[in-house]
Amino acid sequence: MVSARLDILRQELLAPILSIEGYTELLRGSLKDEDFLSDLEKIEKASIQTRGLVYEMLEAESSERSEEDRDSQRSKYKHDLRNSVGAIAGYSEIILEDMEDDGAGEGEDHEYLNHLVGEANKLLDMLETLFQSDDIFSEAAGESLNVDIHSIFDSFEKAEVEGVEVITGHILIVDDNESVRNILAHKLKKQGHTIRMGGSGREALNLIREQVPDILLLDLFMYDMNGFEVLKEMHKDEDLRSIPVIIITGLKDKNAAVRCIEAGAFDILTKPVNPALLDARVTACLEKKAWRDKEQEYQRELEKSFALIRQVFGRYMSDEVVKEILEADDGMALGGAKQQITIMMTDIRGFSMLSQELDAEDCVSLLNNYFGTMTPLIQKYGGVINEFLGDAILAIFGAPVAIEDHAPKALACALEMQNGMNDVNQRNREMGLPEVEMGIALNTGEVVVGNIGSERRQKYGVVGHHVNLTARIESFTIGRQVMISQYTMEAIETAVKVAQTLEVEAKGIRNPVKIYEVVGIGEPFNVSLVRKEVTLLPLAEPLLMHMRTLTGKAVADETIHAHIIEAGGRAAIMQCGTELEKLTNLRVTIPSFPQSLDEQLFAKVMKLIDRQDDRYIYRIQITSAAQAARDFILSQVVEPSATSD
Repeated sequence: MVSARLDILRQELLAPILSIEGYTELLRGSLKDEDFLSDLEKIEKASIQTRGLVYEMLEAESSERSEEDRDSQRSKYKHDLRNSVGAIAGYSEIILEDMEDDGAGEGEDHEYLNHLVGEANKLLDMLETLFQSDDIFSEAAGESLNVDIHSIFDSFEKAEVEGVEVITGHILIVDDNESVRNILAHKLKKQGHTIRMGGSGREALNLIREQVPDILLLDLFMYDMNGFEVLKEMHKDEDLRSIPVIIITGLKDKNAAVRCIEAGAFDILTKPVNPALLDARVTACLEKKAWRDKEQEYQRELEKSFALIRQVFGRYMSDEVVKEILEADDGMALGGAKQQITIMMTDIRGFSMLSQELDAEDCVSLLNNYFGTMTPLIQKYGGVINEFLGDAILAIFGAPVAIEDHAPKALACALEMQNGMNDVNQRNREMGLPEVEMGIALNTGEVVVGNIGSERRQKYGVVGHHVNLTARIESFTIGRQVMISQYTMEAIETAVKVAQTLEVEAKGIRNPVKIYEVVGIGEPFNVSLVRKEVTLLPLAEPLLMHMRTLTGKAVADETIHAHIIEAGGRAAIMQCGTELEKLTNLRVTIPSFPQSLDEQLFAKVMKLIDRQDDRYIYRIQITSAAQAARDFILSQVVEPSATSD
């Protein structure tokens, strides 16, 4: 009784304290003056102290002690509580007075402070009332606090609760004594339950499997198979272990009772069974089962909702990221952690130009065809697609799920993706869409991985120096190339086949970076780049071209004159009088283009083939050009049959 009264009084005394803390929190969000905030901190400190004292006082009052000890403790708590609650009211009034002096005597802050003072005074009055009573748990003390303790305990004696539906169910009674079975069945049938009966443990298991009951009343001692053994068999079967079981026994054996409860029994009744107790236990079992059935239904609905969320979210982010967001306690919290990963960036060469030629529907069809091939390959090697950036893919290997061999897996994936472009272009041809080429860059390093953005809008992403470096490396690639950084190469222990090694200076990167064009990786992946050899044929006449070098997005002022002398596919051989560095990007115009083809081309210097006096011969790769422009260049080629005459 004292324990229940203790809970009620604690609740009544904590109500104004919680109100004080609530108003303090509101004020902290709006008060700006440093002096006000300093006083507000003192109010917060006093409210925390008050809450602790209330807990201590009530526990002390409920403990057994001498009258002298009780009076001593009560004096101490009376003193300490008056001080702490007085501090709350006092500092609140100081802030009020200062606000009025500053001409801010109205508004929400002023109203909150008035409420705060009121709650503090209310708490003081309640405490004074309690301290005047000999027993703070007495009904007189409760009535003075407007706590109707007596009626609360009276309510425990009510046999029926209005508005509660009587629950009936299907009950299986198993006992080897026919008289016991019949008596129990008679009592339960009068309460509206449906009854089945069995006379042995084995029969019980057969009857349960035929039709699962809502409750099993099970005799503990039977000749063929006792109740404990039946419970163990039921526990082995996932469909049966959730059936509520009430053990019926004629012996008051505590050890047997404990073993049955441990084996899964809901309760134990002793023969002869008291009808009221039987009714109460059966009702409690049925209510528990009803709640469990509801819980399982809610769980099924929740799983359906989660499946739908995963399905919908999975179209926009990887399954791994969706899982982390949905299952982690702080999945939606902003923030991240440093992690060693391998970053992949891909890009369709010349897509900007291509998107101007295609209508919107064909453009989306081309991208869907491309992404539809690349996505399964990335997932095959444990990669996570972080974003589709227009025609580009940003994928990460090693997060959010950490894997040790993320670098070699990313490289094998990149090579297989390049080989997969053959399938992409096959479907493009079938759909009447142009063929495309992709460049891929890989880089390995420590980045920050996590939820980035704001509380209203965020994404799972990666940031850091190595993300920027990956983007720079990707800018050096051409179609059908896989370029990896020196850091990725260092992280790969298996054999790789390198076509060329370059040292490049990238924008925003302090020191030159060594990059590798990789065309194969050994065990256990054994993936090699399948390349289609391009045949370069001479042009009937050298084709004049005007060029300007590109650094990032900046175009040089100087125009370089050159001539294309051979061409094939996207590659060409040009000669000019200017020395150019390898991988230099070029913006090209061709004066002889028909007026309808007044297009700019973009190309990259791949290598110096020869130098003849002051003439330089280069192999270049056309990285971006309208299809019609490429066709015009190839139309100038002299076919082999014409040169053989």
